[in-house]
Amino acid sequence: MRKLTCALLCLLMILSTVFCLEGCKSREQRLSEETAYEDAQMNAMNKKVVKYINEKDKEGLKKLFSKSAQKDIEDLDGKIDEMLEAFKGESIVSVKSEPVDSSRTNDYGKESISIYGEQAFKLKDGKSYAVWIDFCDKDDNNKDNVGLYMIEVCTCSREELPEEFTWEGVNSGNPGIFIHYID
Repeated sequence: MRKLTCALLCLLMILSTVFCLEGCKSREQRLSEETAYEDAQMNAMNKKVVKYINEKDKEGLKKLFSKSAQKDIEDLDGKIDEMLEAFKGESIVSVKSEPVDSSRTNDYGKESISIYGEQAFKLKDGKSYAVWIDFCDKDDNNKDNVGLYMIEVCTCSREELPEEFTWEGVNSGNPGIFIHYID
């Protein structure tokens, strides 16, 4: 009887260890899938932003912004004009994304996903602009939040930013278009 009890306990310990290890693997796989999803969403948003900037499509850019951001941004049309002017008519030829960050919240089965990260927009003339993009991909609680929230553009590369530089829009948490002219 004693041997049988020990054998059952050993078997239970082995099975519980296997299930625990399998649970960790599943979590890693899920995180990997979420990261791949967020990267794909950021790449899709980058393509839309670049397309509309290259085409100087003000309405297209405006429609990318969420309905709530459109209401909260003072003079959105003027800000879009300023952003297009910052590119000085140069086409964006490539985008390099830095690792994407995201914020994901769950509220009893309802989900909200905000994705944000720094991009490097390389222009046709060889110059590179550091760009921060922040958007809401999904919000089950408020559909008006879905869309672009903020774009911040620096007219230089990340490496050329002054040491004391701070991202105005990122740090304020306010929606909008923020342009930094840095020579």
